[in-house]
Amino acid sequence: MKDGPPSLLNRAARKLRSFFMRAELEAYLNAMSPDHPLRGLPARIVGDASSDPTEFFTHYDGFGYWTATKLVGANRRRRILDIGSPKSQNAILSASHDVTAIVLADCSDRFSAVRYVQHDVTLPLPFSAGSFDCFTSTVALPLIGLGRYGDRVDANCLPKLVSELGRVMSDDAELLVSMTLGPNLLAFNNHWCLDLDTILRVFKGWRIVDAVADNWSSARVAPEGDASQRFVKPDQLPLIAEGDYRVIFCQFVRDSVPSQVN
Repeated sequence: MKDGPPSLLNRAARKLRSFFMRAELEAYLNAMSPDHPLRGLPARIVGDASSDPTEFFTHYDGFGYWTATKLVGANRRRRILDIGSPKSQNAILSASHDVTAIVLADCSDRFSAVRYVQHDVTLPLPFSAGSFDCFTSTVALPLIGLGRYGDRVDANCLPKLVSELGRVMSDDAELLVSMTLGPNLLAFNNHWCLDLDTILRVFKGWRIVDAVADNWSSARVAPEGDASQRFVKPDQLPLIAEGDYRVIFCQFVRDSVPSQVN
């Protein structure tokens, strides 16, 4: 479970309740069967550690699953270049693919098979032409070049990076990226919101062949409705207000492949 730290008042209430938990502990220990392998081990009360069992399935989780389905469908080992995806996603993919992840700082992963390259993507990518056949990125491209994470501020970073992807990707490569979809707006130095037409213009030289939007990824509107209808085609989204967005998963291929997206 992923639990945030409780408030000071909540922590004080939990500590106070711990003084009344002795009876609960004794009842728990006395209920152990005689042959219980943990019977007789030391025990102490540390306070009320009750937690909400709900763990929300975020757009990060959704994109990781969507990406995995695309890679499984290809049925071959891929040479993946990633920018900004969760470490867990890259680590899992590295069990069956060759994953290179560009990072701004060392993440101390010495366990997975991910190859990490510390690099600021405002600069040309340090790879030769055709080095990869798949690119992944989880809502990182709307942030690059804004200095939010210590990268250089560069107003031309996004189109330059897309141009660099055209160089380092193979002819049969695909791009699997999530973006913040909404009325065009720069929320400096947080992120860009872009409408679909603008996203398509940004990825010059690439053609979109699939797109799915998470209608519960709004920064302003609380999730509601049927969860089975949460992930939809872009044209099924409600009107998005200026300054708000939905996260959209996009699959791009080289411009020669016909588009299938409405």
